Amino acid sequence: MSASVPLRPPTAVPTSRELSPAERDQLAALGERVSAHPVREPERFCRQARALAREVPAAVVERLWEFEENGSDSGVLVLHGLETGEVPPTPGDNSAGLGGATLLGRQQAVLSHALGHMVGYAAEAHGHLLQDMVPNRRLATAQQSQGSRVELEAHTEQCFSALRPDYVVLGCLRGDADAATYAFRGADLAAHFSAEDLLELYRPLWTTLVDESFADFLDTREVRGPFPILSGDADDPVLLVDQDLMHGITARAQALLQRVLEVYVAHRSAVVLRPGDVLFLDNLRAMHGRSPFAPRFDGTDRFITRGFVVRDLRRSRFARPGGQRVVRASFS
Repeated sequence: MSASVPLRPPTAVPTSRELSPAERDQLAALGERVSAHPVREPERFCRQARALAREVPAAVVERLWEFEENGSDSGVLVLHGLETGEVPPTPGDNSAGLGGATLLGRQQAVLSHALGHMVGYAAEAHGHLLQDMVPNRRLATAQQSQGSRVELEAHTEQCFSALRPDYVVLGCLRGDADAATYAFRGADLAAHFSAEDLLELYRPLWTTLVDESFADFLDTREVRGPFPILSGDADDPVLLVDQDLMHGITARAQALLQRVLEVYVAHRSAVVLRPGDVLFLDNLRAMHGRSPFAPRFDGTDRFITRGFVVRDLRRSRFARPGGQRVVRASFS
């Protein structure tokens, strides 16, 4: 990094876009044409979705590409107004992978392949390409996607892994008015730090543990790093943060991490997802979290289908033997 202070984030696109009736119909028709099942036939499912991505309405593709190139003014892009199709009762855990087979899940896959390539992670939600993010009574207070009664703390997805996804994609089948998705861009940190402190954020001064759900597969909670919190272009930095897993290697570094988290809480954006919304989170540019909410565990709770997208599929080829779409846990 040069000694210059980031002053001018790139021109960002708005956070959301409402689909026109014609676009809504076109995307629903594309979703209907995905016949493979995402859990039983993940490679075929991705092939079909990628082929159909060529037929996504041009204006929607253009907005996705703008988001890829410049991000957004919040770190997320939300498409509003997709058809959900028939929505099953919200399951009590993420074991079945029900959401990916819905009409919304299939459209989500097509849109994801207009942005990059879908991948799964064997250590994450049973390796499903599209995962059921639902409240789990046993994990209600856990720092996991199935938690609900506590705030999901600030993080970049899989901060400990060199194969972390470029994008996290959330499709809303059933919402909750109290469940807000939070996001905050690394580019927006500049206004809240001195030039000297910003330079420190570019130094490798933070270590991270492996997430507990991954550690179960790896049989270790090894310390990884040290890493910088910011890297890359000063005007459009890559951000790496995890409130739960990350620690500074010096007292000053730990204090800077705490300050980053305070800025996030004070200035984060919030999006409450509604049925038919698909949210794209830029996992390189932004940290994210979620507010607490109170599930009923009666089949009507919040039901989100989550997927991961990478720009460069070949980069993880060694970790997906046989060309499979799922990254093996040992490479996490």
